[in-house]
Amino acid sequence: MNRFLKLFLTFTVLLCLLCGTAGAQVYLEEEPPADWADRSLLRLTVFKTGESDCMLLEAGGECMMVDGGIDKFRAELRDALEARGISHFKYLFSTHPHDDHITGLRRLVQFGFTADAFLSPFKENFRNDNQKKTVDILKKYQMPYQQVKDGDELTLGDARIRVHRWDDGKTVNAMSAMLKITFGDARLLLCADIIGETQHYFLKNLDADELKAGIVKAPHHGLTPFVTEFLDAVDPELIFITNYKNATPKTVDQAVYRHLPYLHAASGTIVMETDGTDWYVRQTLKKFDPNE
Repeated sequence: MNRFLKLFLTFTVLLCLLCGTAGAQVYLEEEPPADWADRSLLRLTVFKTGESDCMLLEAGGECMMVDGGIDKFRAELRDALEARGISHFKYLFSTHPHDDHITGLRRLVQFGFTADAFLSPFKENFRNDNQKKTVDILKKYQMPYQQVKDGDELTLGDARIRVHRWDDGKTVNAMSAMLKITFGDARLLLCADIIGETQHYFLKNLDADELKAGIVKAPHHGLTPFVTEFLDAVDPELIFITNYKNATPKTVDQAVYRHLPYLHAASGTIVMETDGTDWYVRQTLKKFDPNE
């Protein structure tokens, strides 16, 4: 075989291997394969709760809420979960005790939903009115409270969820928990309400590979833009924003500049599913529950 042909074939094989480890491909508003429902999947549902975070993670028959949105949507959230046959969670996860994140979680407890544990990066006795209200309700309903630490790892089915937090942040938002979720080759980054200083902290203290993700939730409902270097490190294929379209011009400009698709959850609930190789993403406009 010609020496140059050998070199070409070797380069081609290496290129294919590198592409195979680059992460899951994201397909937006496309039909998944016919056998999709028969595969082992990770599903993220981002509910339509205005300018607030309310997300349901499902994998391997286990469920986890990441924040619960504001009080206004409590009944719609309850109904959507009951329609899915969900009454118990492995975890209720509070990224931080602001009302647009934690209120819906304590409402679920009051509605009678159960969980193995209520997780938060904040101490149980953290001085915050929303925290106190929530802890009081957890005690009333005998749900265990567990503080998670920076670097802790959780599992949900076959998904791995790593907690990242800047313990020395000066504000509640700065100390909110960022979650890195890995399922096969698929990677998802949920940035909670981290601010620019927190993004710089993670850039300095985390391996570049830990930030990389195919899909990323914009920090702080898109009100706080991405730090350029942080977005470079994440290198996503899709950004979703837990806010209204007209409220996030700077984050939208960042997405447009990079030719990245973006979705606003306030326009309609977003569902993202992956088999660890590909992502299929759809949005049902104006709907809280796309299954209705």
